[in-house]
Amino acid sequence: MRGLLARSALAAPVFAALALSALPAHADGPRAAAADPWFGDDKARHFCASIALAGGGYALGSLATNDVRQRLAVGAAVALGAGLAKEAYDATGHGDPSLRDLVWDVLGTSAGLGLSLWFDLAATPIQF
Repeated sequence: MRGLLARSALAAPVFAALALSALPAHADGPRAAAADPWFGDDKARHFCASIALAGGGYALGSLATNDVRQRLAVGAAVALGAGLAKEAYDATGHGDPSLRDLVWDVLGTSAGLGLSLWFDLAATPIQF
């Protein structure tokens, strides 16, 4: 049964990866801190990457445990850990750290976990 659940949970990051690959490449260099809009190409990338990472983490968690709470925790840890690591890397001078990017990471993580849970529950047979 874990194989079916893992395959269904992998559907969310596959769709997110397709959406992320359809976005145009970001040709600009580091943006100024004052010019950090709430919406834009960079925010869409953070959102889609977080969806993919959260779904992938949930799928990996489903290979290890049948407890849904633990699967959700693994997915959240993977996605939010990557988002925090990216902002920490930006803070070391390799980019522009942004709280708004982290907000989009949290929104994408929530969406990815919600989609993964939905696919997981849809693939689970009802027992009477």
